Amino acid sequence: MKPQLERWIKHYGGPAAGGLLALAFISGVLASNYAYPLIFLAAAGGLAAYRYREDLKTFDFWALEEWARTRYDALGVPEWHSPHQAAELYCSQVVVRTRNEAATEMNTIMMELIKGQELNAGALSDMSMTDFNAQQNFESLRGERNARYDAAQIRYNQCNASLSRELQTYLARGHLLAKGMPMRDNTPLAERVIPTARWRVMTLDIAKGQAFGYGWQYGGLVVGIKPKPQKRTPPPPASAPRNPNNVPGARVPRPPRQGQQARPRPPRPSA
Repeated sequence: MKPQLERWIKHYGGPAAGGLLALAFISGVLASNYAYPLIFLAAAGGLAAYRYREDLKTFDFWALEEWARTRYDALGVPEWHSPHQAAELYCSQVVVRTRNEAATEMNTIMMELIKGQELNAGALSDMSMTDFNAQQNFESLRGERNARYDAAQIRYNQCNASLSRELQTYLARGHLLAKGMPMRDNTPLAERVIPTARWRVMTLDIAKGQAFGYGWQYGGLVVGIKPKPQKRTPPPPASAPRNPNNVPGARVPRPPRQGQQARPRPPRPSA
């Protein structure tokens, strides 16, 4: 009997709790006695707590405040960038320049290899002597080009790894914010802001635009700089009335209060 009851609660506990809440609302509106709504509310709460007891045990209530604060900060981000672009904006420019040089060298070598393949595809009878010499020169330098391409690719991957660690450090400190689509069974869900504390246990890959670790996986990442809080400066104090003639010991007249007229001074007696 107990396994069947647990199986029923697992499958129908959520809708049953919703029905009890509806009954509590209807009885509270129509009935004059408040005992029935309280009974229905208690039954719905107990049923929902028993149905989702495993989820409640693993839920991190302390992370809810951080998620709300991160969500609020994300509203003020002026612009979002891909991790590749964010590394160029916020990370070490020396590493970024080295990575771009390695990427340029890889593209140049790739174009040379494609051009050599086009020469190999042509018939020897249709080639001129210049094309034939170019093909022979290309074949002799193929190994050197492959070695240069491998070396450039190693530098490119090393720079990407260094930029990923640096960008992840800024994300873990809260200087930058990121949002992405959580992956569940290789299916992307709705985009959401990633809490700052998760970057301490996750690994960032700027080449693929992904982050994973400790059971979490995000795709389609974008990064933005956290807005700085604006400091409100207090208004300057009202300046005291000045002595127009700079007469030492002269009394400065006070301004009249609101709703009060200034009283005229009596004339001085003549000598």
